[in-house]
Amino acid sequence: MKILFVASEINPFASTGGLADVTGSLPHALGREPDMDICRVMPFYHQVAERGFQPRDTGIRIEVPVGFRTYPAEIWVTDDPAPRTYFIRRDEFFDRSYLYGTPEKDYDDNFERYIFFQKATVALIDALQLKPDIVHCNDWQTGMLPLLLRHGIRGTGRVAQERTVFTIHNLAFQGVFPGSAYGITNLPFLYFHLDGLEFYGNVNCMKAGITASDRVTTVSQTYAQEIQTEAVGCGLHGLLAKLGTKLVGLQNGVDYEKWNPANDSQIAARFDAQHLEGKQTCRETLARLLGLPVKAGRPIIGMITRLTDQKGLGLLAAAITEIMQRDVTLIILGLGQQKYHDACRQWGQQWPDRIAVKLDYDSPLARRIIAGSDLMLMPSQFEPSGLNQLYAMRYGSIPLVHDVGGLTDTVEQVNAEGTSGTGFKFRGFQHDAMLASLDQALALFRRPTEWRKLMTRAMEKDFSWDRTAHDYIRLYTEVLAKR
Repeated sequence: MKILFVASEINPFASTGGLADVTGSLPHALGREPDMDICRVMPFYHQVAERGFQPRDTGIRIEVPVGFRTYPAEIWVTDDPAPRTYFIRRDEFFDRSYLYGTPEKDYDDNFERYIFFQKATVALIDALQLKPDIVHCNDWQTGMLPLLLRHGIRGTGRVAQERTVFTIHNLAFQGVFPGSAYGITNLPFLYFHLDGLEFYGNVNCMKAGITASDRVTTVSQTYAQEIQTEAVGCGLHGLLAKLGTKLVGLQNGVDYEKWNPANDSQIAARFDAQHLEGKQTCRETLARLLGLPVKAGRPIIGMITRLTDQKGLGLLAAAITEIMQRDVTLIILGLGQQKYHDACRQWGQQWPDRIAVKLDYDSPLARRIIAGSDLMLMPSQFEPSGLNQLYAMRYGSIPLVHDVGGLTDTVEQVNAEGTSGTGFKFRGFQHDAMLASLDQALALFRRPTEWRKLMTRAMEKDFSWDRTAHDYIRLYTEVLAKR
């Protein structure tokens, strides 16, 4: 079975978050299975070279029409790391400091950029005669691809043999652009209507992927149910509720070759579920690194996140004074909305021996926080899948999460006695509910024997990509059976 993954970001080449983790790890896991032929396509961003990767130029040049203009696209490729990854190069569109926009706003030409990328992908498939059985599209940046595969890059028709799977990683980002821009797709106007990709007079790229693909997946079972409700459906809940069995939730996983405290060279000491001594070394090293006092009985709470409303920063702001009335240390790593940058700085200044803040995307520090913290705080308003809770559990950092989406599916609530469960969940997006859950966690933390058993249970949970890969293979097989 030949699968082509198409995504706007793929780890380790370029990343802004969870999408890149998934498109980096899932194809790798699929490639380990018998009779699976996997390759990927992404833009050739500035970040690719910045991270030290050197794809080779295939020498192939493709003319790509975007409305009335035509742009040449270069095709580059690398096999390291596997599976093979093709890059669409057009420096005018992708040689920029950021992937989608500056911290202040999105790039004005994002619709044009990703129409170009998707059309170049269709042309690449034909030029290289890849002949994939399934083209697996990811998020709004690839939402028009099922239609472009059907109609070709000029909209004049194409003999499409491929089936398409479209994955929603975060429904909140839909790629909505003015309807007047539709012409640059060169697609027939028959799709610009309520049951197609039209959305209040605009083009909705996420909606295009949902309506035009053969199957729609999202990244956890609970999120698949939540997005069919008005509260989480971001205006598309009615459409999603009509999909029936076309929509399925498949839980994201973890690549345990890359996320394993027993052999992680980026942390202060190695450890595993049976030998936890190194965890204490990681904890002490983390505190000293950030200029915090080391106190055995004071738990370290880590928070690695985008600093946005969705990730619960408003909830944290409402609770911060009461959190600091408890004997805890809080470490925050991330970037996001300016109001939360300002708030985090103020907290660090107000409680300098209790709160450390790093406003940055710092992958090595993120690993050290995961390895050295006792609790991982994830108070997201909604969370399609979440990966940090999975990484945290593997490293013996116990998740404290809002009971939504993938957090619901992956974290098992610790019972009153502390004898079962892998973390702490609060229901209702209120700061007093979060504080009550925190108090339950702190009470158990003061019982070292039970806490150690909790760490062991969490570390031994299996959320490997291999399990999810088998689910996707079954899905692909079903899709091909309906060809």
